[in-house]
Amino acid sequence: MDRFGSLKSWIRTEHLEPDALLSYRESFQTHSARLLVLKQFLQVPVAERLNKFLREEAEYGVEYGLYSNGDEAANEQAWLNADEEDRFFRFSKLGGAHPEYNMSPNMLTYLRFRKAFQDPGFQIFFQELSGMQLGWSDDFGSHSMAAGDFLKPHSDDNRNRALALVIYLSDWRPNFGGELNVVDSQGRRTSIEPEYNSLVVFDVAAGATHSVDPITLKAGNVRRLTIGGWYHKAAVTR
Repeated sequence: MDRFGSLKSWIRTEHLEPDALLSYRESFQTHSARLLVLKQFLQVPVAERLNKFLREEAEYGVEYGLYSNGDEAANEQAWLNADEEDRFFRFSKLGGAHPEYNMSPNMLTYLRFRKAFQDPGFQIFFQELSGMQLGWSDDFGSHSMAAGDFLKPHSDDNRNRALALVIYLSDWRPNFGGELNVVDSQGRRTSIEPEYNSLVVFDVAAGATHSVDPITLKAGNVRRLTIGGWYHKAAVTR
């Protein structure tokens, strides 16, 4: 039986080959931050439809974060009044679609893609890729980062999370900023450009922190668009 048959409409088939998965696992497990980047991850038509939905059809709401607030979002005024050192992040989170695009073909592709992460095939794929036993995966969302937005260093090792993943869906240039920086427990940095249709995964319990460089003014109206989230730890059986 083809374990990944349901994934072939989403993921480029070269990433599903046994030899590729063995190579990915070795790279992931030997990286100092237990991290892997895959380029040209999604099938081309899927990436194009997701890009168009997130770029042209989606509505976003700006979110603000303060280190002093922990996991709780801050309001804009509190964020503006806070010391610079306390400002944790600013970005926008997907809230839905503009009314004229509600249930458009691109939005439907997005909704189906989100739902596909409940498919056991995706869980098996990421288990094979990482060598980790993973649990449920409904902690996903989409974000947009515009000029001036950023995410400062932090760890995702909370809420029973195990494996973080981000898929980049913008046509991006290095001078736009927005690099993901992962710093391992020994202080070694890995910087990842948000290249269109690439995937990054990392083990949130490996002792690393991560951040996103500020988006520069050179980005203009181009936004850093992502779909991402976490797989959680597998349930302990007795």
